[in-house]
Amino acid sequence: MDKSKFLEILRQSLIGEIDSVEIDKNIKYYDQYISRQSSVEEEKIIDELGDPRLIAKSIIESNRAAKQKEGYSDRHSSNYDDSERYQDTQRRYHNVFYSNLKWYHKIALIIAFLLIIIIIAAVGQLLLRILFIFGLPIIILLLFVMLLRRR
Repeated sequence: MDKSKFLEILRQSLIGEIDSVEIDKNIKYYDQYISRQSSVEEEKIIDELGDPRLIAKSIIESNRAAKQKEGYSDRHSSNYDDSERYQDTQRRYHNVFYSNLKWYHKIALIIAFLLIIIIIAAVGQLLLRILFIFGLPIIILLLFVMLLRRR
């Protein structure tokens, strides 16, 4: 593939996805990048760059990410509602808290969780023992009384 075909495929892939100023900037960049080399190495450079459609996809995605980032900064303008700002702050705090845990914090949380489970199991086992010690004889006695009443 030669330079003009590469640039034309790239342009066609970008049209309708990003604005024309950005398209022109990217086409100019790749044109200059390929032109820096001699004509013999031009095809080698184009092969190393890869498919222009994939390059276009990367450009489109980075352009969308930049627009989302701009939208994020717009949300912190005066038009942004206080409750929405509070929710964003809560989400960010939640993400920062859980992503900043060190390995030893995670181990401590796991140990605490296991201790709670062990305590719940011990209390449950104690309640079952009490039930069998006191409850089972009472239930048997009640059943025996009910049998005697029917006769």
